[in-house]
Amino acid sequence: MIKLIVATDKNNLIGNVDKMPWRIKEEFEHFRNTTISHSLLFGRTTFLGLPGKLDKRTIYVLSEQTLDNCITIHNETELKNLFAKFKTNNEVLFIAGGKSIYEKYFEYADELLISRVDGDYQGNVYLNLNLSNYEVIKKQKFEKFVVETYKRIQKTH
Repeated sequence: MIKLIVATDKNNLIGNVDKMPWRIKEEFEHFRNTTISHSLLFGRTTFLGLPGKLDKRTIYVLSEQTLDNCITIHNETELKNLFAKFKTNNEVLFIAGGKSIYEKYFEYADELLISRVDGDYQGNVYLNLNLSNYEVIKKQKFEKFVVETYKRIQKTH
């Protein structure tokens, strides 16, 4: 299964240069608890900007350059093969950013987990996802954010 996981503010802000615009411990814990023992897909810039090591997870990075501490996906063919693998087994791959990875590949996701962070933040990276093929199936409220779970709408013939 393929899922997308992202945190945004009310204006769909996701970043400030190459960092997150907020430091909300509970949201970081949600990310960790949700993705632990699963696989994550990052773009190179996002991967290199991570604040620390993501233990107990398999990390895939889309990059033309081979990188350390991850499995490098070098091109679209390798990426499509990776998506096909996760579509046909019981393992979970989380699309985990950054902006271009989210926007280019989110439609491969069966589920979207979007944390909507309370408050106004400064930044320059905004996400633009067309959610018309997804419906909200669950909302989970935390102190400073809400996690909305979206599921792909099954097309009827």
